[in-house]
Parts: sequence; C-alpha cells; structure tokens
Amino acid sequence: MKKKTRLVIVILIGVVVSLFLFRTIYRNFDFEKDKQTLLELKSKAGAGEITYVLNEMGEIESLSNPIINFAYQKWKAKMYARFISKDEIIVNTSDHKIVNDISTIYREYWRDELLKESPENRTDSILYKNLIEYLITNHLTILSKDSLSKTIKNDSELKRIIEGQGLQTDFKFRNGFQELYIWDKETIKNYEVILPKQTIQTQVVFIENYLLNGYDYYASLGSSQVGGWAVKESATLYCNKGVYDINSEKFKVSYLKHESLHFTDLNEYPHLSSSDLEYRSKVIELIYCTEETIYDRMEEFINSANNKNRIYSHAYANYILIENLSKLLFNSEFNSDINQWKKIPVDKINKAASLLYNSSEEILQKDTSLTELI
Repeated sequence: MKKKTRLVIVILIGVVVSLFLFRTIYRNFDFEKDKQTLLELKSKAGAGEITYVLNEMGEIESLSNPIINFAYQKWKAKMYARFISKDEIIVNTSDHKIVNDISTIYREYWRDELLKESPENRTDSILYKNLIEYLITNHLTILSKDSLSKTIKNDSELKRIIEGQGLQTDFKFRNGFQELYIWDKETIKNYEVILPKQTIQTQVVFIENYLLNGYDYYASLGSSQVGGWAVKESATLYCNKGVYDINSEKFKVSYLKHESLHFTDLNEYPHLSSSDLEYRSKVIELIYCTEETIYDRMEEFINSANNKNRIYSHAYANYILIENLSKLLFNSEFNSDINQWKKIPVDKINKAASLLYNSSEEILQKDTSLTELI
C-alpha cells in the first residue's frame, strides 16, 4: 500500500471516529437538556434576574454534557468575577477617556442595582451623585453643583459632553434601570413596512459599533442585548446591526415589523404601558413568522417568560402571550413544552396570533387612553 493511500485511510478513520464520539457525546450526555439550562440562565440574566441566576449557578456545580459544560463553566466564572468577587477587569472599547470613565460609572451602577433582589429597592440616586461629582471634578461643565443636581436627570448635560466627543448617544429608563447607549458609527436606510392596519415608511438607523451597550448586555456578558427601538417623533427606528442579518426573516419580521408596530402604537395609543407595547409587537411577529423562525422565537419567549412583575416588560409580555396562545391552541394554561408547540402547524400559530392582535385592537379602539391591556 502506498504511503499516500495509507495517510488518506488514517485520516478517514480519524474523521469517522471523531464523528462517532461527537454523536455519542451529543446523544448520551443530555446535550439538549443542558443547552436549554444554559440558555435559560443567560436569558434570565439578560432580564435582570441576577440573584436568581447566581443562586442557580450555586446549585448547578456542572452540567453533564462536556461541550455545554465547558461553555457553562467559562460563563459562570465570568459572572462570578463580575457580580460576586467583583475583581473583573473591564476592557474599554473607546479611545475617549471621558467616555470610558462615564461608562464605568454606569457599569458600577448596573452591577449594584442588578444585585438587589427586589426591583422596588432600586434607586438611581448614587448613579447621578457619581456623575455630578465626575463632571465637576474634571471641569466638564460650567454648571454649579446645585444647578447640575436639579437638571442631571434630564441627561442633557451628559449628552452634550459625550456627543462633544464626536459620538452618538441615547438615554432610556427600561425595566427599572437608567440606561445609556453610546456608539461611534451608524448608517441610515429607508424601508416600507407592511402591518395589519397599514403600510408605513420608516427610516432605520443602523448602529454599527457600540462603545457602551445596555444593562442587559452587561448583565448577561453579551448574551442578551436590545435589538433596537423606535422614536415616534421622527418615525425613526434604531437597529443594533450586529444582532441581525438584514436579509433574514429575523430582521424583516422580529425587528422591522416588531419595532414598526411600536412606532404606530406609540402614536395611536400613547398611554399604553411598556408591557402592553411589547405584547402587541410580539403578537405581530407570530402573525408573520414562517417555519424558518417561528419555533425558535416561541422558544425564546418561553425561556424568558415571567409574570411576577410588569416592570420587566419583555418577560411579562412573553408570559401573557404564551399563556393566551396556550388557551387558544391547547385549551390549557401556560404551556412551556417547546416540543408540543413544534407539533402545531405554523399557519395555526399565525391565525391564533391574528386573533390575539384583533382582540387587543378592538379593545384599544374603544378606549385609546388605556394604559394596561394585558
């Protein structure tokens, strides 16, 4: 046998053995179960439930599947360094010292507030106190301490300082947390978006590089992050471009249609709570999703569902949505078994979602001043 032939045979045997070992590991060591456990923990972290996640990781020493356990141990070590030992070394993504310093103030605020078990105990007073001291100590403002103390919460002075560095910013209050987004590169594109009631023209600002992302990105070590948001005054959508393939259904439905409904709802029903806005936009997704994404999206909704507190708008909306669909399609309460959902044809889920949308629309048309629908 020629030397080259022997080498090819050895390589082929090695490939076959490797495939056998991988399939054995995949099948026999709870790959799907462990994967689900890790995804759920990351989802809970992104929703701000850090004490729950840390408690669970304290109970889960390791996962049985070696592939998933490797990822779990790596993520767990980083979470412990961030929230327990607090000896994490933050790597800044900006060359601007001012931006890095302000980002550090926000990260420390997020860490402290995320570690509080009850959202009712959260406060932003220390955040603003530290910002005031930083701006005055570093001579970044001409406002007096008294004047700054009265205006700091409107974010205008901080916005002026950061954008004076040639950057873009957006400030939000979301799920009980003050948020600051900073980015240094964006592109703009116009889209036509078809919704059940109307077709709208909208402008999408693609954020291409964050210097500071939101609290959920921080809380989950980058596993969760905001896909985008809508600004009703300018009919503009902001999109976290790194999250999407703009040619995919995920972008066209779970971003464009979802956020565009936010825009129309913010104008038509300006008093609706964040949880209700999220509920209606998630319903819209399920009206238009095809087999390409619908079951993955359903699984994401199930994993991050929580009805304990409306302040967590996404988690609360997810729970009510899955609960309402379960009543329509299973004649049961909240069904968390994704395998059972996968047995339901896509068109049935689409139609059930349409019923939920039409039902909510009928109620809102009778009273556009409603604050809570779900």
